[in-house]
Amino acid sequence: MKKGELMWACGLLETRVKDRIAELCLADSSDLCLSRRFIDFPLHVSFKRSFYTASFAEVKEDLRQLIAGQGKIDCGAFDLSRVGDMVWLRFEKEEGLKSLHERIDLFLKEKYQIGIDCFDRDYVPHATLFRDGDGTKLDKVYERLLKDLKREEVRIDRFFIGSRRVDNEYFDL
Repeated sequence: MKKGELMWACGLLETRVKDRIAELCLADSSDLCLSRRFIDFPLHVSFKRSFYTASFAEVKEDLRQLIAGQGKIDCGAFDLSRVGDMVWLRFEKEEGLKSLHERIDLFLKEKYQIGIDCFDRDYVPHATLFRDGDGTKLDKVYERLLKDLKREEVRIDRFFIGSRRVDNEYFDL
């Protein structure tokens, strides 16, 4: 088992977008018995893969300052993607998200010796809508969402930092 607390930092899509997407996802998957965990959890873009730290409070405050200084993040328009055992939203303006991710990665590596794993090296900004081992069900919900989900410009306007033992704390950008 890893030492320390497992923690994460993620950006939240604007509420108006999140609510509309969640409503469509629930309607388009209601007969497929897919997990609602990604829909029920705030629709988010991970800023770094979850990581362990023995200094949760200090890392949290440092991340809060680093991310809050970013301001609202323009993601551009989203596209629906079918990737492996998942259905994602991918964003037109990936470079801004990748740049923030890289700054977080380097900061954590330099100050806290938190490593950069394969997820972080091959980072693709996205929001997961569904994950399931049944490709047929994912294909169905993907095709339905392609018809129903209209592409639009989105921003990240809040973020959260949390851990297994500490509730997510939300911050405006």
